[in-house]
Amino acid sequence: MRLLVCDTSNSNCSAGIFEDGKEICYELSFETLTHSETFMPLVHRVIEKAKIKHEDLDGYAVTVGPGSFTGIRIGLAAVKGMALASGKKCIAVSSTEALARSCENATMTPKNETLIVPAIDARNNRVFAQAAEDDTLRSLLAEDAYDADAFVAKIEKIPEIIYGARRQIIVVGSGANVMKKAFEKAKSGLNIYYAPGAAIMPKGVALAAFASGKLIDARDLKASYCAVSQAERLKKNG
Repeated sequence: MRLLVCDTSNSNCSAGIFEDGKEICYELSFETLTHSETFMPLVHRVIEKAKIKHEDLDGYAVTVGPGSFTGIRIGLAAVKGMALASGKKCIAVSSTEALARSCENATMTPKNETLIVPAIDARNNRVFAQAAEDDTLRSLLAEDAYDADAFVAKIEKIPEIIYGARRQIIVVGSGANVMKKAFEKAKSGLNIYYAPGAAIMPKGVALAAFASGKLIDARDLKASYCAVSQAERLKKNG
């Protein structure tokens, strides 16, 4: 299966062509311009680099959140348009799963003894995150918007942590620093590594997409915000 994989859910955006899990080409952008300005030109460059047409694809994979509300909407709108125009289907990818799959465990502790926590900064001491087994990526705490302190308390109660089966935690993503402060306040004494510079890579989106393999109609693609927007919060308070 040949996919165009896309991510606009956070500060960077990316696109790549992968076939049966193997990378053909990709491009990652950290430009300060908005995704509405950078994403589609980036996609066109990747398509040209791969020397294919949209008709040659089997489908599109895109991160549907959580993350930047505006970024998610831009990516979904673009992918829906491309998929509908080319008559292809799509695969919805979790941003936190894509983030986890973008990272490699470079520590001495094996994956089967490690808990990976992909965490995206959601501001005000909140993170979009989940906690999963590093080797299987089976979720032990479901993806959601969490208060960092409350999330740490939940992590400490995971049976695998309590009984030492998972004796190491790796926190990756822009929410790592928020999580570090929360773990330090809790004085948990757990063995934790932090990688705040980790970002969603095209390979992470591709791995999540091929692991899922669930192709859906572009019209059925929906955002997974895991929280209400600031505008919605203000509207409720008003």
